[in-house]
Amino acid sequence: MKVIDALVDFAIRAKWEEFSPEVQQTVKNIMLDGVGDILSGLASDKGKIGIEMAKLIGGNPQSSVFGVGLKTSAPTAAFANSELINGLDFDPIPHLSIIILPAILAVAEAEHSSGEELLTALAVGAEVAFRLMSCLSTAVIIAASKLGKNPDIFGSNFECIIGAALANAMLMKLDREEMKQAIAIAAYYCPIPTSGDWESTLPKSLIKYVPASRIAQSSVEAAMLARFGYTGNTETLDREYGFPLILSRNKEAWDPQRVTNGLGQFWLIEHLEFKKYPCCRFLHTALDAFYKLKEEYRLTQYDIREIRCNISSFNAHPDQYCVTNQVDAQFSGPYSFAVAACGFEPGPVWQDKTVLENAEVRSFMPKVKMVVDPRFKEYKEKDRDSWYGGVEIDLEDGRTLTAEELYPKGTRKNPFSEEENKERFRRLSRVVLPDNKIENAYRLLINLQDQENLEELIDNVTL
Repeated sequence: MKVIDALVDFAIRAKWEEFSPEVQQTVKNIMLDGVGDILSGLASDKGKIGIEMAKLIGGNPQSSVFGVGLKTSAPTAAFANSELINGLDFDPIPHLSIIILPAILAVAEAEHSSGEELLTALAVGAEVAFRLMSCLSTAVIIAASKLGKNPDIFGSNFECIIGAALANAMLMKLDREEMKQAIAIAAYYCPIPTSGDWESTLPKSLIKYVPASRIAQSSVEAAMLARFGYTGNTETLDREYGFPLILSRNKEAWDPQRVTNGLGQFWLIEHLEFKKYPCCRFLHTALDAFYKLKEEYRLTQYDIREIRCNISSFNAHPDQYCVTNQVDAQFSGPYSFAVAACGFEPGPVWQDKTVLENAEVRSFMPKVKMVVDPRFKEYKEKDRDSWYGGVEIDLEDGRTLTAEELYPKGTRKNPFSEEENKERFRRLSRVVLPDNKIENAYRLLINLQDQENLEELIDNVTL
């Protein structure tokens, strides 16, 4: 069976009530996490500019930009909410939420979809995106193991456009052929792979490792065009020189069986990794280890002479001590440990302009040393879920404290509790919402499958 047919079959037969409780909970967690991330993005320059762009583009007022009460066209709302959700780099790994969720939220509101329809489309779109990424990212893994760096040309999560377009088509209730056309159009709408170029530059640009907002917007437009009868190349996922090779530039990476085998029987999205801190995943286990010692010994920044952070090689930020904007901060180990040491709560405040310029944070950063630890690779080869990280803290009184972690908080082997998920949503939503709306929004999100439409939710995520 062709890849495109397998994906469409998966979408057509998907039913919320047939998903396992574990899959249902994962999908709800994606939704809860993502809405919180969108609202927290109002504290980011990236998110604020996305809103201004949405106001300028305008369009038929059918979908909402979360938090601000702006209604615009579905593609434009997808664009703005994508800028918001990726604003603080708080979204899960791999970065599929920043494309899938803003797109389907916009389409679901425009189509008056039920909560159950939205969650079902999210499950399918996220799973398809994860499978494509797990296959095409092989090129990145090969280069990292052989060369110690990422390929010169690669795309980070660009292939999510396929999953998003399919999910949008589900919500629009397109037929089989129209679904295939939505995928085909989306494949040609995918931007060129520019992640390597972004990684190598400073200061870090707001567009980040993937132009997520443009991809989310394009995925909505692809499904809309398919509804109108527009056509694409429905063979592009199955051709020798089609979309997979164009995106990955590596013939070894593409294995159709890895994408299609077991669709609906086992779910990769259960391995999605949620974040405790608004920074790159590579830093999280070392931060977990640091907080463990900080709380146990009641450390302040004045007690610490030096921190050595033992993590993997880190390619996304050429100069860890260069922090001139919010995106620089998201990929800087010294900055992340400095704000943690200085007592700032993990969340939007980490990237507040006053904190970015805080004298104590800036003076602490040189105390943080980033060390490439071979144990990261050793553990990763044994267990792909591992993200080894550790810290050695030299104190002013002459003592040295050490700690290490293998699984970051928020991952499958170290998950958030229900209360931790709730507290995270509250912390992120406080950027814009009053307490009563936060509580209402949380209640609606964890019971979204019972909602006839999104109207009440939209009201409660808008100031």
